Amino acid sequence: MAEEVPDRAPARSRTVRQKRSGQRQEAMREAAARLLIEHGPAAVTHRRVAAEAGVPAGSAAYYFPSIEELYAEAVRTAEGMRTTAAQAFAEDLTTRRRSSTTTARLLIEALYAPRLEPDVVTVRLEPMLDASRTPGLLEIMRGSWPSLVEVLRTVLRKCGYDAVADTDDVLLVRLLIDAALLHAEVQGSADAVEHAVRTVARLLDLASAAGPGTDPA
Repeated sequence: MAEEVPDRAPARSRTVRQKRSGQRQEAMREAAARLLIEHGPAAVTHRRVAAEAGVPAGSAAYYFPSIEELYAEAVRTAEGMRTTAAQAFAEDLTTRRRSSTTTARLLIEALYAPRLEPDVVTVRLEPMLDASRTPGLLEIMRGSWPSLVEVLRTVLRKCGYDAVADTDDVLLVRLLIDAALLHAEVQGSADAVEHAVRTVARLLDLASAAGPGTDPA
């Protein structure tokens, strides 16, 4: 009597379903992150994420039952996209001496990669600050900080500002970018990005005038 061969079809079918499930979840994470980066938190809904990901309408709610869980995935993935894009932006820069104004603009573009638009304060910065006040999201925001600081160091070095890049002044640059953008919004500036560029450029000028290892005070 011939030995029966086990039917492996159910196992293969299960593997295919698991692979498809994983692909759908990843597509929705990326879709949620894109919506967050391009349109802000209000765009991260189950319906819009499913449509953006090209999956059945009920998939987002099935894999991410609560809007909080969906938003957390959006923030986590968006920060990953931001860091990756910022690193690529910095690495692609050629090394040459640049003006403080040009360097300031490049620093802001790097920090807010992959998308720096006039609405950066309302669409990107304010939601990031809100996320930093949320216990479940705070660690995500903290996690990207060291990598983004290194990106700023790279941009500064490639623009000829080694004296700033190689000291804790880079942390001041990091803080000043966000502060200048917020200040511009509060003051009703017509162009928050240009306001931030001028402010950061002034800091670079002061740091360069002081010289390495010099206390400007």
